[in-house]
Amino acid sequence: STCASTPAPDCIMEWLKSVHFYRKVPADLTEATLAGGTISLLSSLAMAYLFVSNFRSFLQIETVTSVRLDESQEKKIQINFNVTLHHLPCRFASVDIADVMGTHLQNVSANIVKTRLDADGGVLGRAAARPRPVEHAVARSVDLGVPVPKVSPELDVDGMREAARSRKLVLVNYYAPWCPWSRRLQPVWEEAYANVMQKPFARDVLMAKADCTGAGANLCREQHIHAFPTVRVYRHHAAVSHESYVGDRTHEALERFVEENVHDDDHEEAVRSGESEVGGVGEGCLVKGVVLVNRVPGNFHISAHSKAHSFQPGQLNMTHEIGRMTFGRPLTPAMLRLLPDDVAAAHDVLARTLHVATGQNTTLEHYLKVVHTSHVLGRRQIDTYQYTANSNNYQDGGSLPSAVFSYDMSPMQVLVQTERKSLASFLTQLCAIIGGVFTVTGLVDGVVYHGSATLKRKMQLGKIV
Repeated sequence: STCASTPAPDCIMEWLKSVHFYRKVPADLTEATLAGGTISLLSSLAMAYLFVSNFRSFLQIETVTSVRLDESQEKKIQINFNVTLHHLPCRFASVDIADVMGTHLQNVSANIVKTRLDADGGVLGRAAARPRPVEHAVARSVDLGVPVPKVSPELDVDGMREAARSRKLVLVNYYAPWCPWSRRLQPVWEEAYANVMQKPFARDVLMAKADCTGAGANLCREQHIHAFPTVRVYRHHAAVSHESYVGDRTHEALERFVEENVHDDDHEEAVRSGESEVGGVGEGCLVKGVVLVNRVPGNFHISAHSKAHSFQPGQLNMTHEIGRMTFGRPLTPAMLRLLPDDVAAAHDVLARTLHVATGQNTTLEHYLKVVHTSHVLGRRQIDTYQYTANSNNYQDGGSLPSAVFSYDMSPMQVLVQTERKSLASFLTQLCAIIGGVFTVTGLVDGVVYHGSATLKRKMQLGKIV
């Protein structure tokens, strides 16, 4: 009825004025005080400080970590590794896998690359994933029931130097009487020696042997022999050689090798044919690749293994350097940069660590506790694995030493979520800050104003002296 005779726009304006929550008081009816100005300035500073703090909090990304049962349905997990063994040749380095479910795999070669290294870490070349099978022969005299005479000369350090000085080509069979492979080669070696001595070039060649447990022990140490039998090839009248014969252990193969190399001063043809291999003092091996293992407690280890040699435990050194040791699918550098620093650091704990075997026959073992970790970035999820590592070393009697990596999968999963505060939350807090500070300082201003006014009235009335 009020707006019956009033135009519609004016009526709307009047109605809007009637719902005004913040009605204004004329300036003539307000009073400014020194205390009020001080309180207003302080409240403005407080609001500015709280606004800046809240705005910085709004810009920051918050990381929330939770733990839950691992819901992964994968039955196997991938291990990515890069391990350098400084004193174990690649032809003897074997990667083996074992776990509590009874799995035992020996000399795993799939998806594994072995690179031969010299003592200074230089690359000598890529090694075969699996050594070529060596064919063995039975001594011909054994078939006739006649014992094979040991006619090839036994060498020590002085004998080796004299043989190298006087012959163009010297082959030395370094053996140990307790080694079954040495005992198997011995009669074949003696018969091949007897046949070679009947050749026209017999004066230029010598097939000798050295007992690494007896008179030839010093020579074996000088030549860095740790696998039996090892057949070394000496050319150019040199008393030290890094060329090893790795061909078949038959009469024909040994005699053919001597005949083809007695007048050949270069080892390149023999290396190309696969009958010999040139290494170096302290030759090592870089073993890298991936293996798939069951998601149960187990281990994979690198040790010396050969189907044609025996090893003397005290002569094996398992000192190694770990370049990489991670679980799960490899992460790209861009993905690693997205992970929190603590997660990225625990992703590859053993990277670039050196582990030294300080005594003879020392096994170096690493215990890895692995936890599945998922990092959620908005709609993107990065799955990785963190692990803790404890390393130990021990001497294990007469067993061969090895580099052991024991792992245990945790049944729990760590979920790391990255969250940013919502704009609505920021605005709500901003309103709370401004309104709260304004209200509180208004109350303080009121208390100060009325308190001082009351005090003044009492002083005027003479009630306060």
